[in-house]
Amino acid sequence: MKKVLGRYGNDRGHWVGDGFPVRSLFSYNAVGKQVSPFLLLDYA
Repeated sequence: MKKVLGRYGNDRGHWVGDGFPVRSLFSYNAVGKQVSPFLLLDYA
């Protein structure tokens, strides 16, 4: 079983597509070495 490295959140959102708000679930600046550069998770 893999170990959980941490829990990350974001209070700032941005707008995408036809104008709906999303929030990124993690920042590549904070966890860039631990995650794939091809992975993008947004919460709408």
